[in-house]
Amino acid sequence: MLSESFALFQQEGFLARSSLLAGLNALRKANVDDTNKGLFYSAFFELSIGFERLMKLVLVIDHMANNDLRPMTDQELKNKYGHKIESLYKSCAELNERLGRSTDNFYKEGCFEWDIIHFLHEFALSARYYNLSKLTNGQRTNDPLSEWWALLTSVIHSDVSQKKLGKIQSESLAYCDNFAGNSFTMMRGLDGQLMTTLDAVMYPKLVEAAAPHMVWKVFKIIRPFYFLISDVVEAAHEVEHSKGIDHPNIPYMYEFFPFLLLDRSDVIRRRKWG
Repeated sequence: MLSESFALFQQEGFLARSSLLAGLNALRKANVDDTNKGLFYSAFFELSIGFERLMKLVLVIDHMANNDLRPMTDQELKNKYGHKIESLYKSCAELNERLGRSTDNFYKEGCFEWDIIHFLHEFALSARYYNLSKLTNGQRTNDPLSEWWALLTSVIHSDVSQKKLGKIQSESLAYCDNFAGNSFTMMRGLDGQLMTTLDAVMYPKLVEAAAPHMVWKVFKIIRPFYFLISDVVEAAHEVEHSKGIDHPNIPYMYEFFPFLLLDRSDVIRRRKWG
């Protein structure tokens, strides 16, 4: 008969997987128009939750493998990490190195991928409350949409081809030449500024072009955790076998995350997750 801990790990695996897939799906669809702007928030919530839970699973299982299958206490987990995604990530990077795995797929401060990790860290801690805090004069963080727009802009310039950018610009200008005299917009961009008609026409196209590349940037950060969680589960199973435990306390957790094995071309082409 499977243990209670097996069922709890299983449920946590479902939670982490569903959150990550929902986050990637929302990030792929999110855009600056009023219909899809809310999907940015959905992506930030789901990705920060899913990534946090995945990293905590790795660290809890590693602790069990090295402490006679005893998990860390709830207080140990909360006091050391809480929702601190940066701290979780650094601990997992150190664990990855101790296990002798390549460090090439883990990122350090100063690179673009770390900026994404920092963004999710800030969102999980406080930026998710930005709108209400701003309304009640308690705002102590930057607007997450404005922060994300800065990241998106970088990807637009670095990953979208010049040919694609030129086509978007020329088509948008042609549209405005034909219709701008008979229209106006009161839409705001992710930076909170009112958009011109040209902005309102061009920005959604730019975001759509950058979206698959941004998904890949996020995906690259999470991808190595498939192999890391495989290693710690294997170590914990070895302890179980040494103690004569026939029914594992820990599932094969990597089986929850097979999508992390996709390569760049598959991720770039994929429009729906989950």
